[in-house]
Formats: sequence, C-alpha cells, structure tokens
Amino acid sequence: MFVELRLVALLGAAFGVSTVIASNPEIQPVLSATTIPGAYIIEFADAIDADAFVDQLAGEHGVEQISPRLNFKSSIFRGLSFSIRSSSNSTQETEARIAALTQVKQLWPVEIIHLQDANITWTGKGKSLPERRRQANQYSTYPPHVMTQVDRLHAEGFTGTGLRIGVLDTGIDYTHPALGGCLGPGCLVTHGADLVGDNFDGSSPPVTDSDPFDDCHGHGTHVAGIIAARANDMVPGGAAPNVTLGAYRVIGCNGISSSDIMIAGVIKAFEDGNDIITGSVGEPSGWGEHPFAVAVSRIVAAGVPCTFAVGNEAGANYGLFSPAAPSSGNRVMSISSFDDAKTVSSFTSWGPTFDLDMKPQFGAPGRNILSTYPIKLGSYAIASGTSMATPLVASIVALISQVRGTIDPMELERVLSTTARPANRTSMEGESAPGPVVQQGAGMVQAYDAAYASTIFSVPNISFNDTSHFESEQTFKITNSGNKTVTYTFSHKPALSAMTLVVGIYRSSEPDLFASHAVLSFDPPTLKLKGGSRATVKVFAQQPIGLDAAVLPIYSGWILIDGKSSDGSSALSLPYIGAATSMRSHTVMASDRMFLSRTDSLVNDIVPDNATFQMSVPAIHPEWAVPADPESGLVLAPYAMPDQFIWLVMGSAEVHLELVPISVNESLATAVDNGHGEKTFGNIVGFPQVYRKPIGWMNNFDGLMASGEWAPPGRYRFAAFALKLFGIRGRADNYDRYDSTEFEIRYVNNVEE
Repeated sequence: MFVELRLVALLGAAFGVSTVIASNPEIQPVLSATTIPGAYIIEFADAIDADAFVDQLAGEHGVEQISPRLNFKSSIFRGLSFSIRSSSNSTQETEARIAALTQVKQLWPVEIIHLQDANITWTGKGKSLPERRRQANQYSTYPPHVMTQVDRLHAEGFTGTGLRIGVLDTGIDYTHPALGGCLGPGCLVTHGADLVGDNFDGSSPPVTDSDPFDDCHGHGTHVAGIIAARANDMVPGGAAPNVTLGAYRVIGCNGISSSDIMIAGVIKAFEDGNDIITGSVGEPSGWGEHPFAVAVSRIVAAGVPCTFAVGNEAGANYGLFSPAAPSSGNRVMSISSFDDAKTVSSFTSWGPTFDLDMKPQFGAPGRNILSTYPIKLGSYAIASGTSMATPLVASIVALISQVRGTIDPMELERVLSTTARPANRTSMEGESAPGPVVQQGAGMVQAYDAAYASTIFSVPNISFNDTSHFESEQTFKITNSGNKTVTYTFSHKPALSAMTLVVGIYRSSEPDLFASHAVLSFDPPTLKLKGGSRATVKVFAQQPIGLDAAVLPIYSGWILIDGKSSDGSSALSLPYIGAATSMRSHTVMASDRMFLSRTDSLVNDIVPDNATFQMSVPAIHPEWAVPADPESGLVLAPYAMPDQFIWLVMGSAEVHLELVPISVNESLATAVDNGHGEKTFGNIVGFPQVYRKPIGWMNNFDGLMASGEWAPPGRYRFAAFALKLFGIRGRADNYDRYDSTEFEIRYVNNVEE
C-alpha cells in the first residue's frame, strides 16, 4: 500500500514532514492521494471472458470480496477494472497474485482524475439581460475565429457538416437554446452517455444511463459551445456549428473522476463511430505509457483524430516534462493555449515527454473565452484554460477534414503543425524571440492555411534527441501535391531555450529562458519540385553553445520553408526540439532526502538506525512468532511496520524497492545478486513500478515480497533503484540508488484489529 505525495515548491511543511526536508525548504512535499486503494485496471493478454476471470479472482486465496467496476470490450483495449478487498492476505499480496496471472498483460492502479481548472471570470447568473449583452458583445467579429482563420473557412461555407465529434467532459446542458434544445436525432447533441452520475467521486459506484445531461458543473457545456453553439445576441457561434456532438459524461458535479472511467468513456466514443474525439481532461504525467494515453493513442492509430488538453499546470506544481495524459500519448494532438496571436497563455503546461517526444503539438486561443453554460448556472460564461483551446482545435480539425476530404490523423497533424504561427516570449537577457516549442507547440493553428496546404511533409516535427544520442543529421520528405512547380527555400527560426532545473535537482515551475540556440543547415538549401513530385531534404544540426547542461536545457525552433510558384507564395515551418544535455546524467530520485518512517506515525517520524519492528506474523508462518514487547528505546510499538518514502524529482520508467538481508537465517531464505552488486531478497510486493511521474510516495512493508514469499525475521535495510531517463534497464550505473537505515524485523502474535 502506498500514499502518494505531490511535490510543491515554496510551501510550508505539511503533514509533519518538515523535519525530513528542512535541509532544502525551497521544495517540499505535500500529501495528496492520487490512486484509489484496492482498485485496479487490467488489460487482458488474450480474448478472455471477463465474468469468468472475475470468478477466478474471487476464488483466489485471501480474496474476501471483488467488485467489478468496468468491462472494456473493444478492439483497442480488452480488460476490466475492479475493486478488491482482502481477508488473510494484504492488499499487496493480492495485487501480486493478480499481476502474475497468465491472463494479465498489464495491471495499473486506478488513478483519481481531477478536472483541469477552467478559470471562470464571469457568468450570466444574476445579471440583467442588458448587462449580459454588454458582457457578451464586446466584438463585432469574434477574435479567436479570426486569429485561427476559422472565419475564412466559414466564409467559404465550411462548417463541419456531416462530421461527429465526441466530447469527453462533464456532460452538456443540451436544453440550452444555443445548443439545440434537445437530445437525439435532429438535435445538435445526437448521442452519448452518462458514465458517472452526479455524485461520482472516483471510488463511489457510478450511476450510468444514456442521458449525458449536466446542469451542475458547466465545463462540458462551455466546451460544447466553443465547438458548435448557434450564434445569438449573447454568444458567438461555434467554430464548427454544423457538426453533431456525442456527449460522454465522465466527470460528475464535483469535478472528480477516475482513470478507468476515462478509458471507458473514450472507448465508447470510439465504438460509437465519432469522427473526432476531444477531451479537456487528464492528469500531469510526462509518459506516453499512462493507461489513458495508451488507449487514446490506439484510437489515433485506428484512424480517429484525438485532441486533448496539455494541461494548466505551468507556474504551479510542475515545470517542463509535465504534459497531461492522455495528451502525452503517441500522435495524440496535445493542445496549448494562447492569450492572443502574440502570447502563449502563462498557465499552459510544458512538454516534452520524458522520451523527448514533442508536446504540445499546437494550440489555439484559450484565455477569456465566452461560451455557453448550463441554464441553471447562468446560461453563459467566460472561462480560461487549455480546456477552452482544445475544443476549438477539435472544431478546426473538423473544418479542414471537410475541406481536404480526409480524417487521417497523420495528415491532419502534419498540415496543422506546418502552418501554425509561433508566438514570442522574452528571454532572461531581455531579448524577444519565439517562445519554446515545448510550451506552445508549433504555434497557433491556422485553419485556412492548413485546409488548403498543398505542400505536405512526411513528419509533423523533428527531435534531435539529447547529447548522448544526438542525431545531428535528420531527413524529411516534402511533397508538392499541387499542379504547379514550386521553388522551396529552407532557413532556420530558433526559439528561446528553456532550463528545466533549479535548486539543484528540482524542476523549476517557471523555467528560465535563454537566447542560445542550435545552428541548422540544409541540403539542398533550395529545391524545385514539380506538381505531384516528392524529394528528400537533409537537416544538419549543431548543438547550442553556452547553455549549462547541468540545468537540463531544452532547445527548439522551426525549419522555415518558403515556397514560390506562379500561383503565389507560401510560408510553412517544421518545429524541432532537442536536449543540450545527456538525459541520463540527471538525477531522477532525491535519495538524500528519502527516509524510513513507521506506519503508526502520523507525522512521518524518521526511524533511527537499528530500530526493531514488531510486525504481525504471517498466517503461513506461525512458527516465526515471538511475544511482543512494549515500545522502549529502539524497540518500536507492536504492529508498526516500516514505511519507506520514495521521492522522484524526474520521471522514471522503472523503480525498485528491494530488501537487503544483513543478518538472516540463510536456511529460511536465499538472497540473489540483483545486478547492482548487491544480494537481496528481491523487490517488496508492489514493485517494480513502471513509468512513474515526479512525485513522492510512502510504501509500507508487512513482510511480503513480490515473489509471494515472506521475509523471515532478521536484520535488513531497503535499497531503492530508479532508472534514469534514457537509462538502459539492468545496468547498475543507469540507476539512482538509495539505501535506508538498518532495521530489525520481529514477528509477533495478537494482531490488532
């Protein structure tokens, strides 16, 4: 069992951990539960009957009760989620037994998902009609549509007719007159489902039905209006007013959901045949391997474009490498927010992923967006967030799909990326230059240019990787799909470089920006292509000079492609990123600030060296029991267990917590070499853990090992190992290491109830 800790900068001590972290008060952990105890998601290895599998689990030793949550029946994800209660077993032992079953391809804990904050600055509730009209009608032409060229496609009659957009959110108040006033055929909202009910909190039973109505939260209604509201004297029309919407209510009135509900929602949106799926939902992750991201990535691979918000975490608890899942998934369009055509919204979360995949992809206006709101809550509202930018991009995907006659996600991502317009930021030296790609993506999308782009690139972006894996020569293909000969000239537009770290090993929530950048050259520097022909272009990169590798600088920019033909000219760009450091050289685990505590301490007291834990004897080994002693000196109170704090300051693809015997009866257990020059009994139950984001968590130990065996009485210490970024599994020097204080395990009878 573990309790996770979010890492928050510049906060006072919380939950009694101040004594542990006083050596570095700039960064301190705050307790925050992020998983639902005893709840898991399973992906099946093969086609398996879920009911039969549940029956099998119910028959496992020590399982007192199993409660199925969701059954995933889809070509993109087959499995189920469930909650389990153990009797004689610990929860960890039961988890280990299930993970070891041959039918299980992967097992994840069910995570709590919080709706990304949309800053509501005005609603129509309580306002008189004249006041509401003045608030709504500030512009004669709606600026977000002008800035993204939506108005130009509207002028040509493109409004998304015939396309269906599935919206994962809080549901929609479809009774709103600007949203059609009804649900079903002939309405704007034609289909969908409620997967949660009003009061779902992640762990409570969801109340499901086919009606996605919401009048208690409003987030989804605001999103729906951005996509397809009917224009009136209160609100500008949506960007794709003639699409139809599928509403998938995956979040209830309190703004809380769970990762299995999210997966179920996106699967249903896919199975219902939506042409495009969008969601302003997710949790900071940094990994494309998050289960929600995996599911959405597979939907994209199946041919459905998906737009998801990158998040609103900049300047809060997170810095670089914080894209929300599922936007962190492979080929999922991760969406940033802009205040206007010149400014990236300060709240937009930073990419890239920990694998140096470019995130976000591009963005749209998301600051102070006027849209529909539930009638009960005021009918209209102004809100800010990547939540507002994302549905606008989904709408634009619909418009350009209508123009180009395809919903191929790869083509749409490429044309949107290469026609986007970057915004500027100011460096630490006071220089104004394009802001980092890893916050804004390729730039603000330009719907008209993307819809009619006749120059197509083979890739939407380029990564030069890090210094240890530097790919100084890259190639891409360029296709002239038009009917006129075009002469292309290649040049370079660098962005400001962003520094990941501050205060040693910790990420900065507001990264410093510097003007140092890479140098690019091209072969050929110019290129003439006849209509319908293709050519290969080579890009040669020199890494930036003058950046401090110790702070993990991420550089970026754009390859500019200016095209000229008898029909006129075009200006396209291909974004790139790279790391001016070796990713593997950076600390991922704050070993110096980790500690061993005890489960009976509410303030996470540090356990002194040589302490003795008097733990409940395993039912399978009654012969190990000795009489319990009262707490005295280094002998801790009966039934207190070791509680090891692990703190990741960067993501790690593999984390081990192993038990190292110091003095143990060798006839009771055998230690083996773990590949790190240490003989251990292996991982404790619940480890290894994979693709962990930067977070801290407590891990209690009742004696059960991942192997299913029990650690015998004796003297031990813990050894934790976290794989570094870009690290090679199994190589000792590719892991950060921590060694706990030594402690004694003694098993006693008379377990406290």
